[in-house]
Amino acid sequence: MKEKWTIEKIKTGFDKFLIEHGRLPIAPEIDQLEYLPSSRQIQRKFGGLEKLRQTLGYKDINFGRGDFRSKIASRVNQKGREVELQLEKVLREKFHEVFVHTERIFDDSKNRVDFYIYSPDGNFGIDIFYTTTMRDLQKNINVKIDKYQKFPNQLYFVVANHDFKQENLDKYSQDKKKALPPSTTILTLESLLSEMERKQSYPNPLA
Repeated sequence: MKEKWTIEKIKTGFDKFLIEHGRLPIAPEIDQLEYLPSSRQIQRKFGGLEKLRQTLGYKDINFGRGDFRSKIASRVNQKGREVELQLEKVLREKFHEVFVHTERIFDDSKNRVDFYIYSPDGNFGIDIFYTTTMRDLQKNINVKIDKYQKFPNQLYFVVANHDFKQENLDKYSQDKKKALPPSTTILTLESLLSEMERKQSYPNPLA
């Protein structure tokens, strides 16, 4: 039996997401939520997300332009910077300051990697970023693929948003048409930290 999506049920779903994430969901996120109808159903029944948000009485109804996009960009950049600083601290504690280079140039076009780490297990790079949707993740990765074609070592693309699960990133990596650079893995922050625990570090020359 098909779920009957009343306006009350949809409002409850929107409010649930709002409480959990501090904002309303966008179309790709709605399609992944069991407690909301698909974005296609919303388009067919309500004439689109913008009209539905208006019907439900929300203040921000157009997420594609203006202040809302600016707020998203600002929040994403802030979150990204926060997790980058936290990761830098973890890396320096594990591999020691002298062996952790930030914003290191790695090719003749002056491309930089967020972190370049020297390890007895082999040097490696980390590009960490914060994104909110699978669609934006795909855009981010496609840009990074071109950037890191000449990266010479193991490379980790790290998605800092805890809403992403490793199994979903693994499936995305397997299904990608545009191939990742050699020796590149897409990880959640949790998976990266587990990977770092297994790696060896050089003795601290400053100790």
